[in-house]
Amino acid sequence: MPSPDRLPGAPIANHRRSMDFSSIGLFRLVSQRLDWLTRRQDVLAQNIANADTPSYRPRDLRPFAAHLDAATGPVTPAATHPGHIDPVAAGNGAAPSSERQNDVYETAPTGNAVVLEQQMVRVSETAMQHQLALNLYRKHVGMIRLALGRGR
Repeated sequence: MPSPDRLPGAPIANHRRSMDFSSIGLFRLVSQRLDWLTRRQDVLAQNIANADTPSYRPRDLRPFAAHLDAATGPVTPAATHPGHIDPVAAGNGAAPSSERQNDVYETAPTGNAVVLEQQMVRVSETAMQHQLALNLYRKHVGMIRLALGRGR
């Protein structure tokens, strides 16, 4: 008896279920990181494009770690064994900070504060971080495929 939602003689569709990777925390985090890195490249490209614009101040995004802290709260190491060093006590009472200084070191006579060398270093760092996140994504997809018996 033919299926009521299929015309007679029509090929049977292969109903492979696809997995939604966004429901897995690691993939969601890598996706958010890639989005942040893409937005950062856009901001840095605008800085470089405005290197000769009078009174232009370079911009940058808040560090990705700040987005994570806002979403999940700060993550601090836990001393799970008496032999572990207390991270707060080891740092003279302050937890390590990952804040980056956004000071302007040079300003042109026109008031432009874009330092091309600094922007190019940031572009390069962002490209490397983007490649790292993509590699992480690919490797984990490969592990899942291998676990499902669909390796390589």
